[in-house]
Amino acid sequence: MNRREKSRHELALIASTGAYHTFDQWTRALLPFAQWNLVPGVGMDNFIWLTALSTSFTLLGTFFVARMIEVLGLRNSAMVSTALIILYQLVVCQFNNLYIYLILQSLLIFNNMQMIIDAAILNMESEDGDYKKRTRLITRIMIPQSIGYALGPYCALQMIFFVTPSLEISQALCGFLAILTLLPVIWNYFPDNPNSNLSLVPDLSGYFDVLKSDNVKLYAVLLMMVTGPYTAYDSLLRNSMASSAIRDPNNMHNLFLTLGLTTLFVNLILLPKLQTMISTQALLSGSFSVLAGSYLYLAVFHDLIHLFIGMPVQVAAATICIGELSSQLMGAIGKRKAGTAASVLRMSQLAAILLVPFVHGMIVPHHDVVSLCVMSAAISGGAVGLVKKFGSSMVFSSEYLPGFSAKFD
Repeated sequence: MNRREKSRHELALIASTGAYHTFDQWTRALLPFAQWNLVPGVGMDNFIWLTALSTSFTLLGTFFVARMIEVLGLRNSAMVSTALIILYQLVVCQFNNLYIYLILQSLLIFNNMQMIIDAAILNMESEDGDYKKRTRLITRIMIPQSIGYALGPYCALQMIFFVTPSLEISQALCGFLAILTLLPVIWNYFPDNPNSNLSLVPDLSGYFDVLKSDNVKLYAVLLMMVTGPYTAYDSLLRNSMASSAIRDPNNMHNLFLTLGLTTLFVNLILLPKLQTMISTQALLSGSFSVLAGSYLYLAVFHDLIHLFIGMPVQVAAATICIGELSSQLMGAIGKRKAGTAASVLRMSQLAAILLVPFVHGMIVPHHDVVSLCVMSAAISGGAVGLVKKFGSSMVFSSEYLPGFSAKFD
């Protein structure tokens, strides 16, 4: 692949990442409203189980999509996955029947576009290539991803509250825009490298080999300790705000816009700066401590103004923890198994999301924000203890870490 082709593929990856995450977050912002309209009705107690069902399909899809990349190639895998997710986006708000909604969740098996983008990065800078260039590319990829996290909910809520109150029209527009922007970019600019000699049946042996490492298990557990509490709180907040958004929609989309911009700031500026000043173990310990503090703050203060204070701190700390642990996990598994590492990384977070309903509703009562935040703070405090006890072997490996580029410019 010559320099011109690499440049073209890089721009395609950046554009498709931004568009994909924008439309994905657009859909996520509207789902609570769609769930309120389901017949037979679904109470607040069951909303989190709907999220768990969606996550279980996505988790199952990590095995299948990873194998599909190897067999069908990057372009064909991206086209199939994106087309089916666009189909989901087009129709998910068109039906209010609960059972049809549940069936549609099976399409989320293909909601693993980021894995395909990661594989495309490895394809451009192959396993024996320049890891500094790969790091810069992953860093650039995170910029449109963070923008999508801010832009998607903002567009969705602006549409539904200030253009048309129809969920169906807003979500259909999301799907049509995805057709016009994503599919042409993927078809024309993604590399094509199929291998028809392989079977589509996933090979699980590589995952079992990787999980034999104590360090890999530690980092996977720590990732779950970040993702699970954050997802539980986020799910509760989204459904709570959706139920009151009709009275004041600005609150919901301004908060999500703030959180998206916070993620962008952390990835671009704060995390790279901290990595040049603080050791990995100290940075993780401090971030988990700040995360625990943010949960305690949100347990005490519940007004909107306090959400705009506590949640950006929470998101910033969670982003740093996930970024650092991603680096450690990739380093523990090794460069030559980067694809497996990416899968383990994603599965760790999805597995934590699947555990949320068992905590939120069985251990912690539904709607009890105080108990949920206190438990989340305790989990984050426990993570601090694990990092201090077992984290002495952590080393900073910049080539594995999305978001670090300053040293290579």
